[in-house]
Amino acid sequence: MSSNLEVQSYRVLANPNKLIELKVAGRYRMIPVWATELSFEVRPGQKFDARAWKYWKPVLLLLNEVAKKEKLKINWVRVHSHFGHKGDVPHAMGWWDHEINAMFLCHFDKETMLHEVGHALSSGYHGDPWAKQASRLYLKYLKGKEQKDAMIQLARYLSGRRVYKTLYGEKAPKAPEIQSLWKYLDPKK
Repeated sequence: MSSNLEVQSYRVLANPNKLIELKVAGRYRMIPVWATELSFEVRPGQKFDARAWKYWKPVLLLLNEVAKKEKLKINWVRVHSHFGHKGDVPHAMGWWDHEINAMFLCHFDKETMLHEVGHALSSGYHGDPWAKQASRLYLKYLKGKEQKDAMIQLARYLSGRRVYKTLYGEKAPKAPEIQSLWKYLDPKK
């Protein structure tokens, strides 16, 4: 006869999207089971809306894969949610902290995450070492339109324009203005 704990454990294992309450960075948070199996700790922001996990899942799973393949030590990743935001989010889309090996992500897209991994793997802010790493990561981990758009966004930076021209033999097209992914995003959809 199985115990109640075994039945609960089976349900958690059977549904990796199930939210469980865990103490993360000194605060209790609702975290999906899949996020507890990553090589780094995931720290949702203070007002994180649990409906945002579905947007973060593909980005964080890819980050886990990238960290392993690139031999990158990440202690933790802070993720945000800003449903219904009408304007621009009042902080950067992402950043990497070299001192504590931590990543902060506001935009739930793979391009932003790989942009930050580029910082982690280089010493230059938005200089040539970073641009070379970011472009290498985009070419390795993104496909199709996602890759093309990331390479065009890379060219927003002078170092990125140099890398783009070296790779493609032509000047990069003008990058569209970046809009917050959270702008007018309806969590019910």
